[in-house]
Amino acid sequence: MKRTPFILLINPWITDFAAYDLWAKPLGLLSLAALLREGGCGVAFVDCLDRHDAFTNEHPQCLRATHRKYGTGKFARMRVEMPEPLAGMRRKWFRHGIHPESLRARLGALDKPDLVWVTSIMTYWYPGVEETIRLVREIFPETPVWLGGIYARLCPQHAAVHMGAHRVITESAGGLPSLVEAHTGFSLQNAALWGDFRQWPQPAMDLTAHRDFVPLLTSVGCPYNCPYCASSILQPRRVRRSARCIVEELRFWHTERGVMDFAFYDDALLLGREEEMREALKEVCRQGWKIRFHTPNAIHIRALTEEWCDLLHASGFQTLRLGLETNRSHRQREWGGKVETDTFHSAVQRLRGSGFSSDQIGVYLLAGLPGQECWEVAEAIEEVERAEARPFLSEYSPVPHTAMWKEACALSSFDIEGEPLYHNNTFFACRRPGFSLADLQQLKTLAERVRRKLPHEVP
Repeated sequence: MKRTPFILLINPWITDFAAYDLWAKPLGLLSLAALLREGGCGVAFVDCLDRHDAFTNEHPQCLRATHRKYGTGKFARMRVEMPEPLAGMRRKWFRHGIHPESLRARLGALDKPDLVWVTSIMTYWYPGVEETIRLVREIFPETPVWLGGIYARLCPQHAAVHMGAHRVITESAGGLPSLVEAHTGFSLQNAALWGDFRQWPQPAMDLTAHRDFVPLLTSVGCPYNCPYCASSILQPRRVRRSARCIVEELRFWHTERGVMDFAFYDDALLLGREEEMREALKEVCRQGWKIRFHTPNAIHIRALTEEWCDLLHASGFQTLRLGLETNRSHRQREWGGKVETDTFHSAVQRLRGSGFSSDQIGVYLLAGLPGQECWEVAEAIEEVERAEARPFLSEYSPVPHTAMWKEACALSSFDIEGEPLYHNNTFFACRRPGFSLADLQQLKTLAERVRRKLPHEVP
């Protein structure tokens, strides 16, 4: 019988001007941990973004983490040298997360792993990933390090050259058991299930030290193919979990572990075979669970019928984000055809009729996309203000392989193909005459001014 392999999974540091913990957990990595453990492997998890790390929060070099309502907050951070490509920015640059000595201590307390698996998210956060891998290889010089996640899949060549990992993982979940077996000689007992999201175990949230909230993923894939978004590239198939699985996950974390706050990570929460979600939320109501739900990835406005609005309110939704994106009809058609402005206003009225207050209803607007004019965004902010909702700007970040990528490359005066740091939405690589970096900041200030007119009860 093959020896049971021990696999270490690491959520790396973030390097950026700013980073806010808006219900952020490495759900893919924790799902991987659950699959590996169910398959017979020993696993450990190290979170470089742990906001509760005592050593870091008392260290004089670090700005302390903060903790806000419903499990959100700011990561601890330590000022570090600005990367040369961003040298012109008049901002401070930080490593967000635990102090390096805290990471050393956590790694040093572990047995030598047979494999280290590091995840990644934003393409422009790669310096934090590279620094994490460098320290891991220093502590475990003989252990192979694999890099997966969104950055690894969207920029595999850049990752292979710059990250120092032994392997960059771009395969889908169904192909991973064979890679693990080829490396460790161990055959995962659940290998046949890895390719079916519906049969996955609950993410291994028990490996996290603090659970201010629990993330929920009830479906993967998105029915839309928006030109600025990589969701359909990263997950081309649309698959939903059953109502029974959703309810069981809620029951375990709420009734057995006392968790009150849950954040949905779905790209299209109420779209496609929505009866599973409807039945799960009705069961929450039947059980009388006092749960608070949050939707940082936004709810599709078309789905908000009167029935749905009533059910969302009754089951405990607290933080709603709606994806309006723009109030210009031709842009709405160009960017996926998901909503019209009249539909948005009707949905907001239905939400308020169901009991939601204006301060609970946030609206995402896109800003800075190729072809978009500055005044269009200002007009959309005013549209949200008229609806008495809260506007939040989503500044454009060029994403490789999307339909808008080539247009962004042609528009930008920066090497966004060769340097992922230029994907940073704060840097705004697609700035141009008529939509400058200063214009973007003015729009952000305008949106903030509108939000401040409403009571501030949500993150």
